[in-house]
Amino acid sequence: MTTTDTIAALALGVAVVAALAAIGSWKAARNANGAAQTLSRIEQQRLHADLTPVFRCAIVANEARSTAMLRVHLEGPPGLLSHDAIEITVSIRNDNPHRGNGNGPQLAGTAAPEEVRAHIWGPWKFSGDGRDNTGRTVAPQQLTVGEWTRYGLTPTTPPPWSTSSTQDWLRDYENDPVRLSITARSKGSSTWTVPLEVSVTTEGTA
Repeated sequence: MTTTDTIAALALGVAVVAALAAIGSWKAARNANGAAQTLSRIEQQRLHADLTPVFRCAIVANEARSTAMLRVHLEGPPGLLSHDAIEITVSIRNDNPHRGNGNGPQLAGTAAPEEVRAHIWGPWKFSGDGRDNTGRTVAPQQLTVGEWTRYGLTPTTPPPWSTSSTQDWLRDYENDPVRLSITARSKGSSTWTVPLEVSVTTEGTA
């Protein structure tokens, strides 16, 4: 091997080592960037979880249980104070989330799955202004930590295809809680969904 060949080989070796070092640096930088993104995402998720709104709710019905009032109080956490007011939307969940999922065949003369899902399977529905057609959801409201709002409720009725009387229907749900879902949105576009179950008390016994 001539001197020229030796020099060429050495140059090639140096070039290969430099290329490998560059690849290693790129991989290290990519891994570091990926780790930083993962840590940032975990921290954002932690902060989001720490700011999950805390609600205290109470439902009081009149003695005849013909009407009731739901009171929703935003208790915290204190970190939400930096978000000013948050928007809350209160909805009523069904007693069985699997009703109307349409897994089985639909029999002639029976309700369609969407009709079953739309009906409120529970003791109470919203009655005040701003409710939807079924009384399941009310219009959004703005609340800040420490504030409260209230909503009127009225008893539900059995679905049109049911053979149960209204009295039997109400008796079946007499001691059941109202299952709520409160969706909260901050001005920073953060969104939380808080499920709750609220027992119903009667005036004079609360």
